[in-house]
Amino acid sequence: MTTIPKAITVTGTIHADEAVTIAGTVTGDVHASNADITVEPGAHVDGAVTGRTITVRGHSQGRLIAREVVWVRQTARVRADVAAPRIVLEDGALFNGSVEPARTDAALIVAAYRGKTETLAPS
Repeated sequence: MTTIPKAITVTGTIHADEAVTIAGTVTGDVHASNADITVEPGAHVDGAVTGRTITVRGHSQGRLIAREVVWVRQTARVRADVAAPRIVLEDGALFNGSVEPARTDAALIVAAYRGKTETLAPS
């Protein structure tokens, strides 16, 4: 499991083949299509998040794309478009965005393509 601690800020795209826990700040996309991604309380993510399951307890702004489920926990503040077969919104969570359960497959394909083109782009 990869953890981005509270005192760390990451700017750019993260690609992971294992579970990712974010306690700090990420400005950029997080791709872990076959793993779980957790945004802890107090953490901030500004970008697209793609994972098997996504659990948000902190702040997330961008797009959330999950193969299985997006959990928006009580402490979460989310401003995002969600593409997932299921979404769980706990009482007390703040959510502003849209949910597209029927477009999950297409969203995963687009996210994978964007991740590859970012990796190939010259610096």
